[in-house]
Amino acid sequence: MLFLRKASLGDIRSKYSLPFDFISTKNLLFMKIPVNIITGFLGVGKTTAIKHILASKPINERWAIIINEFGAVSIDHTAIDEQDGLVIKEVAGGCICCTANVPMQVTLTSILRNQNPDRILIEPTGMGHPASILDLLQSKYLKDILEIRATICLVDPRRWADANVRSHETFQDQINLADVLVANKADLVGEELAEKFKLWATSLFPPKLLVETVLNGEINVDWLDIEPFAGRKAEFPQAHSHEHHHHQAEETDEIPEIGKPIKKLSKGLGMYSCGWIFSPDEVYSLPKLRQFFSTLQGVDRAKGVFRTGKDWVLINAVDREFSVQYIAYRRDSRIELIANYDLDWLVFEVKLRDCLVEN
Repeated sequence: MLFLRKASLGDIRSKYSLPFDFISTKNLLFMKIPVNIITGFLGVGKTTAIKHILASKPINERWAIIINEFGAVSIDHTAIDEQDGLVIKEVAGGCICCTANVPMQVTLTSILRNQNPDRILIEPTGMGHPASILDLLQSKYLKDILEIRATICLVDPRRWADANVRSHETFQDQINLADVLVANKADLVGEELAEKFKLWATSLFPPKLLVETVLNGEINVDWLDIEPFAGRKAEFPQAHSHEHHHHQAEETDEIPEIGKPIKKLSKGLGMYSCGWIFSPDEVYSLPKLRQFFSTLQGVDRAKGVFRTGKDWVLINAVDREFSVQYIAYRRDSRIELIANYDLDWLVFEVKLRDCLVEN
């Protein structure tokens, strides 16, 4: 099936006073839709980078964003404010990088059919391997519709300096397949480590088309249109297929009751997660939440949205380093915790209950 952008066949025939049979799906010329993958390991700041990119989105263009998260409770989409010309689709509870992942294909097809986007941004989970996404975008049904532009990989040099992270096969291939390599969180890294990472990054072969250092995900929107290098190859294309991702059913419109949160467990890719969705009527103490996030034990990645009175906040945490951001999201409070082994999740649920404001 051929997807047309900007105008229907009838619109084009009418505008140019062409006979009905002159234009067909066989001879119509149209622009391909540019698509970028924004990749990077857990907690590197991909969603923040996308928010920065959107600040420079041409006002007359319609963009679509596909966000995939490891856990079954999606959080990242809450950080992006709704606006005209922007479509956000979440694929929670799995890895869209798996070749057999039907939700990714269904989501992408739905966007192409119904949204008529001028650009698509794809943010895989931090544990996701980009190879299969690139294969899907170049499949026979999509290669004539989509034009792959630069794949951008964000890296926290502090994680790169960790030998365990640097030896992770998915981490290596996120870098291998990137056209643009961005060292993020430069203000927290320090000049010495930032320079060490940049020297290493500029020595890679095939060379990156661009290596940059930024603060707070400040990616230049012009980097999206860098033409990719066709010769990039994954060194570990099967890195994420040793253990398939298993998870509970995706989110429904079910509204949790006060004191009875909806709990969702996920596991795969050597990681475990637990997420909760709480009643929108429950109010949390921000000081108590700060204490909770600063004392997390055994959790590699944590993020949550909470109602704190009249305000709602998004809290992002990696290795007990966390940030608090006020957001426009108002649907419910929710949190996702990710660890590299199965934890006693009830302990965290009890601690979260203790963060509630007493009525």
